Amino acid sequence: MEGGLTLSDSLLSVRMKHRVGGVALNVEFALTQPWTVLFGPSGSGKTTVLRAIAGFVRPDDARIAYGPMDRVLTDTRGGTFLPAHLRPIRSAAQTAKLFQNMTVEANVAYGMQWSSHPEDERQVLQEVLEKMRLTTLAGRRTETLSGGERQRVSVARAVAATIAYDGVEKPLLLLDEPFAGLDAVLRDELVVMLREWLRTWKVPVLSVSHDAAECYLLDAAVIRIAEGQVVDQGPVERVLAEERRRLLQRLRGGIEAG
Repeated sequence: MEGGLTLSDSLLSVRMKHRVGGVALNVEFALTQPWTVLFGPSGSGKTTVLRAIAGFVRPDDARIAYGPMDRVLTDTRGGTFLPAHLRPIRSAAQTAKLFQNMTVEANVAYGMQWSSHPEDERQVLQEVLEKMRLTTLAGRRTETLSGGERQRVSVARAVAATIAYDGVEKPLLLLDEPFAGLDAVLRDELVVMLREWLRTWKVPVLSVSHDAAECYLLDAAVIRIAEGQVVDQGPVERVLAEERRRLLQRLRGGIEAG
């Protein structure tokens, strides 16, 4: 059932200049690891970069290509802009946008494309519901859910659509701080579970975070962005070493104060 390309084949290259509000984005990077985190403070342009990759934003000047064949998704100079629905990209944003008057299960199943493998599709659907702690909510309509439950449904739908995809390449999964509002313990459990599960399916992930602890939990590669520019990229242990030191200092200070 896994099939598809290896993780090392699933690359994304981004060169992008774009002004949004008071931020002048000028970024260039490539994904080479199973899970990469775009890390930086609020207002640094992280979400805009993800939206441009997904095809929801037309950059002022950019070339974005995906996969081992360097499939061009956006090339402003060459006049190429692939619509969002045609891109091998699946995403979940900070604010869940679900289909109303539909059940949780129907929302999660939307976008799965294994019509020629219904048994496999059903198995993946059930696994996604279980892993995202949604099994008992499967028959509920989305308008009855809490905010945290809606967020989990949004992520589950993106994950299911990424795994059950009939295209040649495995899609890239974009996650824009989708667990930010969840209980910390549940968030950490879901993050670790997704890291391991998506790795077995060879799904490449680019997520956004301003939480250094989450980056360490993921053991991810990190692209650090500040004031619209990439200032560092590499293993989390090196790129966020200073943030880790500050975090440990705060924890020690809290313990001593207690």
